[in-house]
Amino acid sequence: MAKPCNPKSAGSRLEQIIGLGERSVRKNYYPQLKENAEQVKRFRALLDFTSDWVILLSLQPFQICDVNEPVCHFFDLEAKDIINGRHRDVTHKYPESSFAELIRHLRQLVKEQDNMDELTNELSIQHNEQSVWLELTCRFARFEGQHFITVVGRDITERKRHEQALQRLLNEKEALIDNALVGLAWIKNRVILSCNRKLEEMLGYDHGGADGLPTHEFYESLEAYQEFGSEAYRELGHGHKFTGRVKMTRRDGTYLWCELTGNAINPDEPDEGSVWIFSDVHEHMLNQEKAEFLALHDPLTELPNHKQLQQEFLQVSSKENSSEEHIAIISLDLDRFKNVNDLLGYTESNKLLSKVAGRLRRCVDTQGIVSRQGGDEFNILLPGLASVEFCLPLIRKIHAELLKPQQLAKQYIALSCSMGIAVYPQDGQDLDTLLSRSEMAMYEAKASGRNTYRFFNEAMNRTANETYTLSLGLAKAIELKQFELHYQPQIDIKSNQLIGAEALIRWRHPELGLIPPNKFIPIAEESGQIVAIGKWVLEEACQQVKSWHALGLTDTVIAVNLSAIQFTSGDIEETVRQTLATTGVTANMIELELTESIIIKDAENVLEKVKRLKQMGCNLSIDDFGTGYSSLAYLKRFSVDTLKIDQAFVRDMSRNKDDEIIVRTIIQMAQNLGLKTIAEGIEDQATLDLLKHHQCDEAQGYLIAKPMNQEDFHNYILAKQRGNASTIQISTDDL
Repeated sequence: MAKPCNPKSAGSRLEQIIGLGERSVRKNYYPQLKENAEQVKRFRALLDFTSDWVILLSLQPFQICDVNEPVCHFFDLEAKDIINGRHRDVTHKYPESSFAELIRHLRQLVKEQDNMDELTNELSIQHNEQSVWLELTCRFARFEGQHFITVVGRDITERKRHEQALQRLLNEKEALIDNALVGLAWIKNRVILSCNRKLEEMLGYDHGGADGLPTHEFYESLEAYQEFGSEAYRELGHGHKFTGRVKMTRRDGTYLWCELTGNAINPDEPDEGSVWIFSDVHEHMLNQEKAEFLALHDPLTELPNHKQLQQEFLQVSSKENSSEEHIAIISLDLDRFKNVNDLLGYTESNKLLSKVAGRLRRCVDTQGIVSRQGGDEFNILLPGLASVEFCLPLIRKIHAELLKPQQLAKQYIALSCSMGIAVYPQDGQDLDTLLSRSEMAMYEAKASGRNTYRFFNEAMNRTANETYTLSLGLAKAIELKQFELHYQPQIDIKSNQLIGAEALIRWRHPELGLIPPNKFIPIAEESGQIVAIGKWVLEEACQQVKSWHALGLTDTVIAVNLSAIQFTSGDIEETVRQTLATTGVTANMIELELTESIIIKDAENVLEKVKRLKQMGCNLSIDDFGTGYSSLAYLKRFSVDTLKIDQAFVRDMSRNKDDEIIVRTIIQMAQNLGLKTIAEGIEDQATLDLLKHHQCDEAQGYLIAKPMNQEDFHNYILAKQRGNASTIQISTDDL
């Protein structure tokens, strides 16, 4: 460092320069000079004791004129070694030193800044194998025609470390916020001041695009914006956290379900600032909406289900004027949809049901509610009817609409339906009762030929109760031995000899008395109990024919009716085989009666079973021939033995020429095919004589004998053997 000047030598120089005597100098200039020197000394001391560097540079030439003590201390140099151009020796000798690096930096600053007033610059240099940050403030000065730069520097390494640490924390915080799984926003006066990247992505904005936007732009309506804000800021104003779910509108117009959680920065002024978390709950809400929808709707057709129909009914029936108006409940079932299902297959049938649902919805429109109960069953709720007849135009419209062909799987399908109507309040006070009664009416419509409608009446209710009672009793009827067989004799017309009998089941109910088969067989078929009942009938009949043979009637055959359900649901071949083996009866002692509906229902499958029954030696006949769909092709393929002419043609053939022609044609056709014929329903001698004239083979009917129980039939056989069957009293049980 440059050493302070000696005052004495300074005074001598002044005398020489000014040319005055020592006395004059002492008297006039020395005190002032001394004072100035003291000031310089003090100023110099202050510069040396400051923590900042001070460097005085001359620009022409570029050299260090002076430095303070901190500069020398930092670089471990003497002032005398670097001022007045001697810095060149140091930088030349130590070109990699931190001092040399500083000089190069100052040269570059001077080169780049020609006329600087003041410049602050930060510089990182390697010093003592460490990075040190310096802050340099350079100021341009002109003195006595020369250009100087005053450089004030300070070590800001610690400050830079703090700044870098702070910046790192800020960067980490920003990265954490921007990469958060939830949206974050700072909101003031319901305007977004700033938000993270996640929220921008959620709302469909570019980076920074959501800042400054009023939040009402993100709500689907002004009402939703006001309602949510009113509730939210009321809670924030009480110092509470608020959480709520709202449907938000994205920039592209789509919507997004969000859960918002907010906290006010100052609860006294919640509008002035609040922080919000936006959680994407869109999938959750969609799943919840779907679950809520499926809870009340049919998943295939999206029509209301029974639960939704119940809610709608309760709503309309609870209105004040509901007692003055009628509410119609319509049960609709597609006719023969199982056949359509078999034709199209499961997938295409479901498509068809969806189309039917659409047609029904368009027909009903705003008049009421269409619901699907399952399968091909639909219900319609029609409220506010001034009269029950007001639903008839809609019923006719539905019939016409469904009959319009529609294409599916390259097939044109036209559907008909049967409908039943029950009306509130007269037919029932609750939905379940009304549905039950509309279904009764619908089944009545089906029984009346389908593609029609019926209103519920009390007679249907009595029938339904009776059906229910019979259905419950059927399950235990075999176990309780309530069934019994009655037998109606069959004779050879030419010889008048007994050739066998038809076994007819009866149910002796403990409360209802003797029930004929037409009352309970349809119920047994619907419930599937007909299989077990049919097996019992076959076993009982075989036991009976065995007893006839023991009486000497070795040519007699017993005829047993088979149900279509026995062919589709039961193993009829195995049943026959086991029964024959168990009872010891040969196959030619029984005749199995098939209806035409059995033959056409599943022709190929039935044909195979019929062939195997024939191979076992069983006789086969077609019952009620002429009333169904038989053709010559079927008769040829099934190789039956007998055609049983339906009594509908036989009963009046002696009085009705058309019936006689039909009977005669059937007999002739059978003869040509090598088949026998048996006529049933013969009630007078004229009919029997006419059948004999047309060469019918066998006869059955009240003229010969009515159906009788086992004991009476046994007596009938004995009397027949004695030749006086006409004198035997037969119990008919009101049949």
